[in-house]
Amino acid sequence: MDFYDEFDQPPRRGSSAVTWVLAGLLGGIVGAALFWFLSSYYSPPNQEPAEFPPSQTNRLEITGGNAAALVVEKARPAVVGVTNYVYVYQGGQKVVRERGSGSGAIISADGYIVTNQHVIDRADEIAVFLPNAETLTAELVGEDALTDLALLKVDRDKLSYLNLGDSTQIKVGETCIAIGNPLKYFQQTVTVGVVSAVERQVSLIDSSYSYTYIQTDAAINAGNSGGPLVNLNGEIIGINSAKIKDVGVEGIGFAIPSNTVKEVYQELVDKGSVTHPWLGVYLQDVTQKVAQTYGYGDRTGAVVARTVS
Repeated sequence: MDFYDEFDQPPRRGSSAVTWVLAGLLGGIVGAALFWFLSSYYSPPNQEPAEFPPSQTNRLEITGGNAAALVVEKARPAVVGVTNYVYVYQGGQKVVRERGSGSGAIISADGYIVTNQHVIDRADEIAVFLPNAETLTAELVGEDALTDLALLKVDRDKLSYLNLGDSTQIKVGETCIAIGNPLKYFQQTVTVGVVSAVERQVSLIDSSYSYTYIQTDAAINAGNSGGPLVNLNGEIIGINSAKIKDVGVEGIGFAIPSNTVKEVYQELVDKGSVTHPWLGVYLQDVTQKVAQTYGYGDRTGAVVARTVS
């Protein structure tokens, strides 16, 4: 006699075949349903994977207390020194003299570098110093005094570079990092601050133009000109350009917004120069006090001060 406990009952002899057929059908149905479910939710789509646009491939997403240090680690290899050389003649011989120096930011792996126009102004030769101390001769692609930007090109590829971010998205108070070569001798110097203001209109003493800047309290000194101001995503939000130097003034520096850099870069690559609109008029701001003085009532805005024929 065979014995089975309650968990191991013998099959009924008469229904063995039918039971196995039904079990097989039920298993097939359950398996098909499970396969459909997993395929619908977990299978990759039947297409090629999407590619990130170039502006996103070199972007960081960093948070935490060491965010600035991680950004600097990535950004410093893309910051270079830029030196302006001129030819002078002594005793009938041509001699190369250094006229000035500044910084630059590599913005493409194939060697495009952005800097300030005043850094390379009237240069006969331009040298770029990489972070590994290698020196390269740079070609001037184009320059634009109205935005104080210049574009250089070196014959090298696979360079570390930084992406140009969207300067319209930056917020007053957000952390920013300036990197450059102040006084030429302090290469790869890093200063950290915040965005103090955006769309700041500034007229410089040595220029007849008015510039629209990002204002920052990150320390910017002579030699920082042309270097990048980056955010915590490792993107360039501005090109450091100027500061206020006066007794009792601290932490008022200015950077050219990255969106301006994008526009100038594209025009310089396409045609070597930048076309600016020209109205032939000089405008003067009208404050409420000025409006009342000249009988404009409460109207404010701008008036045409004079025209250029």
